[in-house]
Amino acid sequence: MQSKLDNMSSLAIIIPVYNVAGYVRQCIQSVLDQIEAGDQIVVVEDHSTDNSLHIVEEMARRHSEILLVRPEANAGLGRARNLGIQKSTADYLLFLDSDDYFFPGSLDAIRARCDATNPDLVMFDYARVYWNGRKARNMLGGLLEGHPEPVVLSEVPDLLKIINIATNKAYRRVFLEENDLWFPSGYYEDVPFTYPAFCLAESISLLDRVCYAYRQRRTGSILLSTDSRHFELLKQFETALDRFQTEVKLRPWLPVVWERAANHIVAVLAKGEQRLPRELRKQFFMDASDLLNRHSPSVVPYPPGNHGLKYKLIVSGNFRGFEALKRVNQQRIRGRRYKKQLEGKVGPSVERLRRFRPVDPNVAVFSTMWGQLPRGNPLAIAEALATYAPAIQPIWVIAPQHASAARQLGGFEFVEGGTKASQRLFQSAKFFVNDVNFPATWEKRDDQTYLQTQHGTPLKFIGLDVQHHPIAADGMNFSAFLRRIDLWDYNLSSSQYSTEILKRAFPASHELLEYGYPRNDVLVNPPEGIREETRAQLGIPEGHLAVLYTPTHRDGVDQLDLGFDPVAFLKGVPDDVTLIIRSHHRYGPSSGVRMLQSEGRIVDGSDLPEIAPLYLASDVLICDYSSTMFDFANLGRPIVIYGEDWAEYRRLRGTYFDIMEEPPGVVTRSMEELCRAFVSETYRSPSAMKQLDIFQARFCEFDDGRASERVVRKVFLGEEPEAPEPLHDPPVPLATWNVDRPG
Repeated sequence: MQSKLDNMSSLAIIIPVYNVAGYVRQCIQSVLDQIEAGDQIVVVEDHSTDNSLHIVEEMARRHSEILLVRPEANAGLGRARNLGIQKSTADYLLFLDSDDYFFPGSLDAIRARCDATNPDLVMFDYARVYWNGRKARNMLGGLLEGHPEPVVLSEVPDLLKIINIATNKAYRRVFLEENDLWFPSGYYEDVPFTYPAFCLAESISLLDRVCYAYRQRRTGSILLSTDSRHFELLKQFETALDRFQTEVKLRPWLPVVWERAANHIVAVLAKGEQRLPRELRKQFFMDASDLLNRHSPSVVPYPPGNHGLKYKLIVSGNFRGFEALKRVNQQRIRGRRYKKQLEGKVGPSVERLRRFRPVDPNVAVFSTMWGQLPRGNPLAIAEALATYAPAIQPIWVIAPQHASAARQLGGFEFVEGGTKASQRLFQSAKFFVNDVNFPATWEKRDDQTYLQTQHGTPLKFIGLDVQHHPIAADGMNFSAFLRRIDLWDYNLSSSQYSTEILKRAFPASHELLEYGYPRNDVLVNPPEGIREETRAQLGIPEGHLAVLYTPTHRDGVDQLDLGFDPVAFLKGVPDDVTLIIRSHHRYGPSSGVRMLQSEGRIVDGSDLPEIAPLYLASDVLICDYSSTMFDFANLGRPIVIYGEDWAEYRRLRGTYFDIMEEPPGVVTRSMEELCRAFVSETYRSPSAMKQLDIFQARFCEFDDGRASERVVRKVFLGEEPEAPEPLHDPPVPLATWNVDRPG
């Protein structure tokens, strides 16, 4: 935070927060990075049902500039903003929605305009920010150009055509108080606030700069809803137009605001069933007609052409005529595509007819890691079905290249992917469980249930967040990716840290289950004797220190790259160390490792389907950036980070935090440092184990050994299970969060 000069205007940024856990950290951080001494950040936490409160409290503890307030109960956006106004003492007030953010340098530019012109309000520009990182400036931004001195609205009346939002302006606090400007309750709350503010302002300073990032979310906005809440638009315009009819200062602007009301009503009707259910459309139309007639100015400002005709049809209450005009316009648009639309649609195919058959409630389809042998979270859930829902039969979809190994392994039912048998299974099964994705050809039915389990706690970017990392994205089609995640009904999280990432990286309308990872149940509650049996199976000598090394996958690398020299490691550590190497699943067995096995101190554990037995057999984990560290931490055993290429990895892959600054134990960057950690035994020093405790509490938060049971009860049986039982201290907040990502 910079120092503030006495002659600079103070700013209060009011941020109402409700269920925005995936976005609120970036929102608040964008303000913290720009404020001056004397500024305020007023966060009104409106009783979120996700972990937004936890994130805001964490940030408020670390930053005294944040004033956190909460109403007695959920108040809604308008009342939350009013509470923020009441708590603010700064010269100018700005409103920031908690899923949006300010671009760097914006507050300095806004403050400079306030200082130079002392206006009632400053209007600045915004850009819509989309899921793919694309930014589109306000199309009417040119209206802000060429006005170095303050204006009044009559000089630039077209400003009222810019989208009616409160967040692209800074308001002088005294001006709001003098004119009794407050937000109403309900949706479309900006209408009765912004229009009067614009028209009452005696000086408006226009800042030709994009300051505000207006995020276009795929879910969670009223603009993406289809329900009766859109009737609130009429209620809010009723309030606004009443004020414009009764207040002398506002009366000259009644025709303009009336036209804005008619324009907004037409926009809602134009969206069809994307806004209003079919059965409510006529009622909305007639209520709008009544509103516009009761508040009609003496001279009605009908625009020319088709748009003006729509206004007239609404005012006259001619719903049939309005709908007929809409059909004519639609047919004109569709005419060019009509022939193409008919092609191939003579009648439903046999396969389509089969989709209307009832689903089998006792069949669940499982798959893992693009059709590999059963493992991970899906396997743990499938095994739990036998205990908690034995009537449900798990059937695995195995990729053809793994089918032979599946037959040899036995013990589970499966079909080969891409066969007719798998197609019939996809059409008829009730439940679907995967830790990646099912084929894009699958047309999920409304009566089918899909659980996405994830396959690891993320350190590196995932989902939409990899868009700016082309090597990691590897030609990924993100539009197709979004269509796939729209099929999910549930997603699984093992910590609040993961939840915050998943909500933003996978923006869809599924339910996020904070249940822990089923695959880690065995680490919290290991079967008796499994450690000893696995060590004997691997040939680890009695009394040896078993060190497991799990290198992560490097994008662009198609074979095992150890990242360190196993010969040098074994020569540099005591003789009673056995090294277990677990290659990433994308790599085949390493011939170099196989040769070193003959020396008796290296074990290649890459061929084992499940990694959990290796965790339980090991005493220490050496890890670079693999998500194995998060699972292994459940054991409370030492973890050593070997990060020789961290800077390059982070640049190419993108990571959510700095593992070298907030590690689970000792950090090493060379073979000499790594060997020294084992010779000196600093890998298990009190300071290293303290770091592990912090890491464990932060990332193993929901892993209590009962995740599989919770998942089965919720997803398969429709029950509401008990929340995870905390096994660790409350998590310590991360200090190195990376909030600058496109998702």
